[in-house]
Amino acid sequence: MYVFIANAARWAALTAALVAASGCTSLTSRPARQDQALVIAGDWQLDEASSDNFDAKLMQVLRERQQRLRTRHGSGAARNGDDEQDGGGNRRDLRDFDALEIPQEETARFRSRMVEELRPPRTLHIALESGLEAVNMRHDAETVSRRYLPGQIISRIDDGGAAQISCGWEQQAFVIRAQYVHRATRSWHFEVEPATGRLQLRFEVNDPEIGHMNLLSRYRRQSQ
Repeated sequence: MYVFIANAARWAALTAALVAASGCTSLTSRPARQDQALVIAGDWQLDEASSDNFDAKLMQVLRERQQRLRTRHGSGAARNGDDEQDGGGNRRDLRDFDALEIPQEETARFRSRMVEELRPPRTLHIALESGLEAVNMRHDAETVSRRYLPGQIISRIDDGGAAQISCGWEQQAFVIRAQYVHRATRSWHFEVEPATGRLQLRFEVNDPEIGHMNLLSRYRRQSQ
């Protein structure tokens, strides 16, 4: 669920910092070929057979996260001389603890959150306003469309945290980019494949907590 930030003054410092962090963008307010860009409009259904396996990608992310936690735990133990005091003042050897152990509840919660945040939608509705002034998108069971104005930058809070959102056209592709305050980035790249007529959604995540993930999803146009 997206919560848009209404108080511009309150978030002025945040926006300025994000602008500096995001750098230059190649996105434009108009596609290179308007007639070719118009084809992204319509109702689309996920084609799982020709898309990346989300669950396999997420499993790899979870494995890499465990490896990072393992490394941090081991490094911390080495710096502290492999021991610490318990509540009673007695020394205990940190090597008695399994550095690989992550509480099952924590892992399960993390995986559940990643599924909710990152899994590609099964259905997409895309509508273009007159003159391509705005792109409206609705996912799955959503009843309200998200409205994107190419070339504009906004601040918002979503499931990933506080972010600066920019969007626009890259040739005939519509691109949405999110730059979060904790240095994470996410991007969505929508473009119709000329050879197949399928909608291609390329989703990329770079996050200090999650790690890196690229996901390619393809959609078939639904019958009218």
